[in-house]
Amino acid sequence: MTLLVAVFAAAPLAAQQEQQRVVRGLSFEGNHAIDDYTLSTAIATTNSSAFATSPFLRWLGLGEKRSFNELEFRRDVVRLMLLYRQSGYMNAVVDTLVRREGRDVYVKFRIYEGDPVRLAALDVLGLDSIIDGERLKRALPLRVGDPFNRALFQASADTVVSRLKNLGYPYADVLRSYDVDVAALRAVATLEALPGPRMRWGRC
Repeated sequence: MTLLVAVFAAAPLAAQQEQQRVVRGLSFEGNHAIDDYTLSTAIATTNSSAFATSPFLRWLGLGEKRSFNELEFRRDVVRLMLLYRQSGYMNAVVDTLVRREGRDVYVKFRIYEGDPVRLAALDVLGLDSIIDGERLKRALPLRVGDPFNRALFQASADTVVSRLKNLGYPYADVLRSYDVDVAALRAVATLEALPGPRMRWGRC
């Protein structure tokens, strides 16, 4: 009885392995704000190596073959949409085109970016008498007029903290707040610095 159960349990696994398809092509279409490399690192579906995808080299049997996972592929659509939304493209739409040829799969992500939400105003508070706030704002990764990229907003907060620590404020922190109006494609944001006590190094 145990052997019979094991045989039936192994049968679906063997069938699944037999039907496993190899990704022979992966591409993106319609993306302008985010490059192909960044998009490819955000998803689980990966292309097989050059030796496994080139029609002139595949016959050699060399190169790494990467399998196509239907579930992860569907999740990749969500991953790309989240990446675009975090980058300020709240209305982005991701479509797919999958071509199956035997055990080979060719995947294309079609992206409709739409217009981004842009940063209309950025206030940097709490830096009076410490740093020239307007000059600092010009050095931040995220500037007024840019698409409201939340990763760059965090990087801007980190930049303020780094500047304060370099000036002798080791416990400096920054509070971040923002408001996004998707309908108006407009965002306003605030960075409020909390310098904390200043410390001087040297002999007592």
